[in-house]
Amino acid sequence: MSRRRDKNARKESPKSDGHAIAANLSLQVPNNSWGPPRVAYFDIAFCCRDCGQEEVWTAEQQKWYYEVAKGTLYATAVRCRACRNRISEAKEIQREQMRKSRKEQNKQ
Repeated sequence: MSRRRDKNARKESPKSDGHAIAANLSLQVPNNSWGPPRVAYFDIAFCCRDCGQEEVWTAEQQKWYYEVAKGTLYATAVRCRACRNRISEAKEIQREQMRKSRKEQNKQ
């Protein structure tokens, strides 16, 4: 097995007590891949990319992301909730600053 496949197999392996949620394949986005679609969701432990905190992406959160939010099947969680909130707040502050600067430019 290639290194990439071996690494992905370890990353995708369930890190839970066996709790699984069945996936509804008709609600997932089209896969268009050689790999099979997700047929069940397991709790996956990961380390936050920004702060290094150990976090768990629960099966319920995955089901919502893949079936309701229509996220790509190749995506996984990489940041903890606190870091995601910090980033989205920073983006909102930047949007507000851009709106204010546009209003000032339009007045001139």
